[in-house]
Amino acid sequence: MSSIAQSAIANLKAAGLEDVLYIPGQQTYDAREGSYWSLTPRLGPWAIVQPRNTEEVSKAVKALVETDGCKFAVRSGGHMSWNGAGNNIVDGVTIDLGLMAKTTYNLETKLASLQPGGRWTNVYADVEKHGVMVAGGREGLVGVGGLLTGGGLTFFTCRDGWGCDQVVNYEVVLADGSIVEANDTTNPDLFRVLKGGHNNFGIVTRFDMKTFPAKNIWDGNIVHPKAVTNEVIEAYVDFQTNLVDNPDSHVLAMWVYMPKAPEHFINMVLTGLDGVENTTSLQKFLTVPGQPNIKSKTIASKVAEFLVPSGKFDSWLTLTFKLDGRIIQKAAVAFEGLIEELRKSIPDSNFSISMVFQPLLASWTQHSVAKGGNMLGLERIPENCVIVVAAVEVETYELLTKVSTPAVKAMFAKIESYATSLEKNVDFLYLNYCGDSQDPLPTYGEENLKKMREASAKYDPTGVFQERVPGGFKISKVK
Repeated sequence: MSSIAQSAIANLKAAGLEDVLYIPGQQTYDAREGSYWSLTPRLGPWAIVQPRNTEEVSKAVKALVETDGCKFAVRSGGHMSWNGAGNNIVDGVTIDLGLMAKTTYNLETKLASLQPGGRWTNVYADVEKHGVMVAGGREGLVGVGGLLTGGGLTFFTCRDGWGCDQVVNYEVVLADGSIVEANDTTNPDLFRVLKGGHNNFGIVTRFDMKTFPAKNIWDGNIVHPKAVTNEVIEAYVDFQTNLVDNPDSHVLAMWVYMPKAPEHFINMVLTGLDGVENTTSLQKFLTVPGQPNIKSKTIASKVAEFLVPSGKFDSWLTLTFKLDGRIIQKAAVAFEGLIEELRKSIPDSNFSISMVFQPLLASWTQHSVAKGGNMLGLERIPENCVIVVAAVEVETYELLTKVSTPAVKAMFAKIESYATSLEKNVDFLYLNYCGDSQDPLPTYGEENLKKMREASAKYDPTGVFQERVPGGFKISKVK
């Protein structure tokens, strides 16, 4: 173990954190490393420290900053699955917020207070006990902290705006260990940049979020054979075109290939947030041949149905384009090409791929502006768009780096080139879907970048969260 590692561990112990400090070879260390959703970010840090409260986060930050040369990572849920995402580190210490996972509800203010290490499956179960709901993640194992600081697509984005737009107050540990609040009257500049600004400014230890009444939803999926691809795309384009008038509807259009399968299928995930069965806005999907499984349930029960860790090596990539069925069709063809390309290098076809299309409406900006604005810069995009993300899972790190990741990049290059030829490519990358070759921050617009640079200089003048916390997307690296 290096002298820096030894000093970091000694300083954490001196800070009173020995009983939540884990080092390689300990069962608790192995358990936390093994709890990452994907194998990709299991990097083996020098040590893991698990603060139990905000004060212990402050102590951990001070101890690590005082250790010359020590770098560190910060993990909430650990769902981002690429090396360097910021939720783990090789040569350094990981601050793991997994013990800070509580959700509380204030009946008087009607605000829910979420700690960053919570998973959305638990958050929803907790708030539903009080008859309320928050706009958060759509996969149960995703962590609170990462989703909300990255912007946060939710079931309710069309109706209420991004997840970060629902936050009315942050509790933050800054680089010097001080604990501050950030809202529209206290540290308002910090408040604004935390809405999509990622891990550039401090460690958020509490999110106070708006709530609304919880309702049962009408939700499920239809599995379609690839033979009806054209009909599915037509139904999707029609749905998104009319979505602004039907904000209580939510759709994910998923192209899926499962290991060793003869061919892929399309999984349409349909949700009526108002609970109305066979809601009109989803009717067109129901007429396309497929196998439906849709019923009434709660948000908590929905996300609890999908808690399956990857257990593989994963890579993601994303892009955005203006709504156009031709581009989705091009992507569907490229998806088939990707399957065939991977089969050449993975003869037993032991890999899986998902490619998901979802709306990005121009109207969402109105929700954001009404709630004080965020960092995403979508005011620059006046047209309805589509966000596409692809994720590939393979068995080994070598296959990930040498086969699947290059193949996915090549597929996305084809889609982006085609969208550009139609003048429909859009300069926006959703941070939480980005891969290691992408940087979403330049797509936020110069005005927001200026605000982020100013906030970084003010709240982190020594650049701890730029240099000492190297993972993630850094405002200091944007030219």
